[in-house]
Amino acid sequence: MTEEPLRVAPRTRGAHRTITDALAAAPAGAVVTVAPGTYAETFRLTRRVTLRPEHGNGSVVVTVPAATGALTVAAPGCVIAGLVIRGADPAEAVLRVEDAAGLTLLDCVLGQGRAEVLGSRGHHPGPPRPVTALPPDNDLSAEVTDPTGGGVLRIRRSRLHAARHTALHLTGDSLARLDDTVIEDVEGIGVAVSGSAVLRADRLRVHGGSGSALRARDTSRVLLRAAGIFGPGRNGVLAQDAAEVLLTDCRVEHAERSGVRLDHTARAHIDESTLTDSRLCGVEVRDEARVTLRGTRVTGGETGARLRSTEESTLLHCDFSKQTGNGVELSDGADPRVRGVRIVGPGKHGVVVGEGARGTFDHCDVVASAFPALHVGRDAAPRFRGCRVFDSSRDLVVAEGGRPVVEDCVAVNVATPRLTGSAPQPPRGPAAPGRTASADRSRGPAAPAPAVVPSRDDPAPEPEPLPDLLAELDQLVGLDGVKRDVGGMVKLMQTVRMRQEAGLPAPPLSRHLVFAGNPGTGKTTVARLYGRLLRALGLLSGGHLVEVDRSALVGEYIGHTGPKTTEAFGRALGGVLFIDEAYALTPPGVAQDFGGEAIATLVKLMEDHRDEVVVIAAGYPGEMDRFVGSNPGLASRFTRSLRFADYTDDELVRIVEHHARRHRYELSDAARKALGTHLAAVPRGERFGNGRTARQLFQQMTERQALRIAELTEPAARELMVLDETDLPLPAA
Repeated sequence: MTEEPLRVAPRTRGAHRTITDALAAAPAGAVVTVAPGTYAETFRLTRRVTLRPEHGNGSVVVTVPAATGALTVAAPGCVIAGLVIRGADPAEAVLRVEDAAGLTLLDCVLGQGRAEVLGSRGHHPGPPRPVTALPPDNDLSAEVTDPTGGGVLRIRRSRLHAARHTALHLTGDSLARLDDTVIEDVEGIGVAVSGSAVLRADRLRVHGGSGSALRARDTSRVLLRAAGIFGPGRNGVLAQDAAEVLLTDCRVEHAERSGVRLDHTARAHIDESTLTDSRLCGVEVRDEARVTLRGTRVTGGETGARLRSTEESTLLHCDFSKQTGNGVELSDGADPRVRGVRIVGPGKHGVVVGEGARGTFDHCDVVASAFPALHVGRDAAPRFRGCRVFDSSRDLVVAEGGRPVVEDCVAVNVATPRLTGSAPQPPRGPAAPGRTASADRSRGPAAPAPAVVPSRDDPAPEPEPLPDLLAELDQLVGLDGVKRDVGGMVKLMQTVRMRQEAGLPAPPLSRHLVFAGNPGTGKTTVARLYGRLLRALGLLSGGHLVEVDRSALVGEYIGHTGPKTTEAFGRALGGVLFIDEAYALTPPGVAQDFGGEAIATLVKLMEDHRDEVVVIAAGYPGEMDRFVGSNPGLASRFTRSLRFADYTDDELVRIVEHHARRHRYELSDAARKALGTHLAAVPRGERFGNGRTARQLFQQMTERQALRIAELTEPAARELMVLDETDLPLPAA
């Protein structure tokens, strides 16, 4: 039988007058509810209790008097929900979680002081605890209930503001997890992590502040996912000593210094993130620190990436654009690995290799640099392989004693090209290296395409279990015919593999496919899954997807298309080359078009590398028939076509529900019914986007719900999650 909550209501007979009195009387596991009002007191949680307002979040304000110390949590499993907690001195702690204590902070506002989580008193730094040891779905519930080391803090849907020095400080071997939390208006650092503490934060937002938004020191570990850092007074993320930070799908905007800065022996892994308009550098690496940058976009600032460390950093498939200075800059002793990087419009050089630096640059592009695209300093010895320079006055300048090695590089629309003559070209078989812009302008015969060089030297992931991938295919909404066809091909390929293992010849088999369907019918999703299936079957080494269209394959002048198509094909080696709107390579009624050269190059490469890559051509059904019939080589290689039917109204409703679940929303029954009616009325013309339409509808519903919720004074948590029929956009007139 559940006990009644203890009440705090100063003017009610039978209730406790203060929170401190109620906590003194509360047994372990008790729930204490507090009537609306302002309570000037401090207290200490010495038993597992839950403290919450009686009438909605924000109705209870606790002000901590000066010189009385912080609200202190000294027991595991405590919960504070819906309170506003204010300190008297923004430079002091207003909330403290002690060693071996655990607190969950829900829907709270904490101001005029910091929150701090303390490590174990007898803690001695040992081997660093990897942040990835906490699975993504671990919200620290078990650790809050039963801490085995320092203090543990969970914060959800809360706001920390108006602190001095720092808003949240983790020390020793403490743990913290932040979800949907906002930190703002801090005169100092937003979050400070030291010792061997571990912080995981999902959808954290840090606004402003006079210092760095986040600083990690000692051997601490930090993982940020889908976080946003906006306008910090110094660096967005600062990692020092032997700290490690991981950023995935994050944004850092308008840092007064660098978006991410690493000192000493710190490590950072930055994946699929965006760093915008940092005053100095997007990424700055010093001392013996090291960064791994994957799929990240760095825009604006003085320098995109400045590497001053002797340790090997890695930049893979990143974009740098609109820097006022250099795109990528190496200082003394730096020796990074840079692959597939694109640098567009730098105010100075695209790449600067400073005195004595090295570095390997594979298949990188520099476009429209104001100064020479590649600058090699005194005694520097970088290697450039398969790189391209476009639309610059000069491609390469070398200082005295510089020793660059240049292999298979090209200059396009460059007034003074040097790349193709900077170093002897090693033998690469019958294919010749790419041509320079000056050769292209001669309008002579086009040079053969350069030899294909794979552009993925990072280790491929371990193959996924085939049953798991087939289950993932089966869970896709609709696409029954496609699922049948892919399942049949998987069985055929399993048989082929068994014959090969038995020493029997394999039957003729074309793995290249045509995906015919209207936009938004799941073609890219299935293509990505198809590559992973072939990887699991051992028929592809990587299984990754490289998505291209006409603009990625076709050049603008004679001699440009072959190298461009070959470069895209090289990125897909070991995986899938997905050509979206492939019919655009054969525009109807155009006799002289470079698209034909791209097709001829593709047909040759598909033959030369028939066991190393799968090509999927996608587009509208009628247009794809014309595309395949435009070239006998295409018709002989694309012998199987998968038809992607438009989604039904019921399937589109399920897609909207899928997006809602991913973002922790849910549809009311009325919304589900109204959504089906809305979709039935949407015209199914050329502009209809199928799954894209469903995604746009979900986004519109969340925006309309946000406007509706903003009118409520104290919305409940469920009101924040539910989308109802009033959130549907009005039908088009």
